[in-house]
Amino acid sequence: MANYDFKQDVLVGEQGEMVIMEDLTDMGATFVGTNKDYKYDLLMERGGEQLKYEVKTDVYCKPSYDTGNMFIEFECRGKSSGIYVTEAKWFVMYYKHFNEAWYIKVDNLRTLLEQGNIRTTQFSGDMGSNTKGFLLPRENYRDDFIIRELN
Repeated sequence: MANYDFKQDVLVGEQGEMVIMEDLTDMGATFVGTNKDYKYDLLMERGGEQLKYEVKTDVYCKPSYDTGNMFIEFECRGKSSGIYVTEAKWFVMYYKHFNEAWYIKVDNLRTLLEQGNIRTTQFSGDMGSNTKGFLLPRENYRDDFIIRELN
């Protein structure tokens, strides 16, 4: 996200969730529902199994000022959040300006973050949220993700 305004970021995030829902549908999944708390964002069914997805939309990464990092939140307002609390099986980062979706199983992402020498940041997000997150250098971990080009 990039607005540093929670209400605006929610709208951007919901638009990104719909893009990913369409991508998953194109891959043969069936939309079951959405969720509006920390547990997951999308519930899809594929092959008789219901799968939960955590979807993040990055509109800040434009080619002209891309840092090369994937921001993965782990704390907000003094409480664990994001990757530490999601119940999703899959984590998806949607890069709107690159027309890409980066898929990884949550357990695999957690392992990467625990084992890698990954920098963290503080005071991200909207004012007063004290949001903290990992800054995962995308190109160093490209092979750990399923990357899909989107239309």
